[in-house]
Amino acid sequence: MESDVLVIVDHDRKQFHVANDEKEKSYYDLLVEEANEAGRDVGVFYSHLNVEQTIDAAQHEYKGYTHRQDSPV
Repeated sequence: MESDVLVIVDHDRKQFHVANDEKEKSYYDLLVEEANEAGRDVGVFYSHLNVEQTIDAAQHEYKGYTHRQDSPV
């Protein structure tokens, strides 16, 4: 069973990134907080779906947003 995946949503750039590597996920809360403090509109949440299902769900939820392989923060 896969662990939860992290989704970073950059509302300013209309992009999102899905991370499932445990080391990668551990850095994003801080990076998102720093981006928000710098005035950017960036959010983060966890999904219980697998990576592919999470990407599909995010594309449905965030119409017009682009999925990025690398993080927007």
